[in-house]
Amino acid sequence: MSESPPPGRSRRKPILMGAAAVAAIGVVAAIGYLTWPTAAAEDRKEVNVESADVVRGDLTELVRASGKLGFGDPRDLGTNLAGTITGLPGVGSVVGVGGELFRVDDRPVVLFRGELPMWRSFESGMEDGADVFQLERNLKDLGFFDREPDQEFAESTAWAIEEWQESLGLDDSGSIELGRIVFSPTDVRVAQHKIAVGSAAGAGVLGVSGTSKEIGVSVDPNLGAIATAGSEVIVVLPNGAEAKGKVAGVGTPVEQDDPTSGEKKLKLPLTITLDDLAVADGLDNVSVSVIVTRVRAEDALQVPVLALLARPGGGFAVEVVNGKQTKMVDVELGAFADGMVEVTGGDLEEGDRVVVGE
Repeated sequence: MSESPPPGRSRRKPILMGAAAVAAIGVVAAIGYLTWPTAAAEDRKEVNVESADVVRGDLTELVRASGKLGFGDPRDLGTNLAGTITGLPGVGSVVGVGGELFRVDDRPVVLFRGELPMWRSFESGMEDGADVFQLERNLKDLGFFDREPDQEFAESTAWAIEEWQESLGLDDSGSIELGRIVFSPTDVRVAQHKIAVGSAAGAGVLGVSGTSKEIGVSVDPNLGAIATAGSEVIVVLPNGAEAKGKVAGVGTPVEQDDPTSGEKKLKLPLTITLDDLAVADGLDNVSVSVIVTRVRAEDALQVPVLALLARPGGGFAVEVVNGKQTKMVDVELGAFADGMVEVTGGDLEEGDRVVVGE
């Protein structure tokens, strides 16, 4: 049986679904549906209707969250040395292994690579330890140590230290006082001078960060299943351009102030890295949007939400184009996402065309 509107009349009127009906089909927001055609509309010819294909595939939802693009891993670096700060590096400069971080009493404090902080002096007779191995590895990388690094401070270690000290204009004592070296897991970028030249040395001399830009974003914890390390995302930059990125790290859920309600809500912190860092040139500490794709249903038969008709007395149908006529097909609904709805039951097939709202 075909059903279409009388000539000269609008085919459908949009209505809003009430809260009870929304809850009944598992949707969290009111969605516009269309009224059922009247009996007078039966057996009419369809003319110039808008239609869409019934498709099959993963039903995906795009979840958007606000984030901040900038240099990651911000922290402060300083020294245990007593004295006066006599030199500071330029803001924005990068310091690598063996590089000078700043000067105390006109002598350099040097960056070495390592996870362990410098917690004791390096000198002959000291106990073996992982920090000694860390020191020898750096000296070897800099060309001053010709053995395989180990945890023993040996005579060869002292000789390597002397050569390193001579290269920097330091006293070649063969030992290193606490605070002369700052260990960092990575190279650092100078972000801020915490104190000025002429100030007393201390724990906070420089504000530094990592050398690569990344994005920090917080999402609802229920997205944890899709926002896993390695997941692909889209980053929308301030100029509207889109760039590809990946989830590089997932933190532990923490309470954060919600900017809309002002209440504290549990959020899952994510670290996003860009596939092409060049797209972020000239951008630092700017707001961006991160789009995460969530699959609501796999291999699902789908129609546009605007194709749905609310049945009198409950239920839904779609109007399927059949040549120059249409026919009504009852459907059962599943998940909703981004203007599409999953069809879980009904005489509907992939490739059918359904009338959408006008």
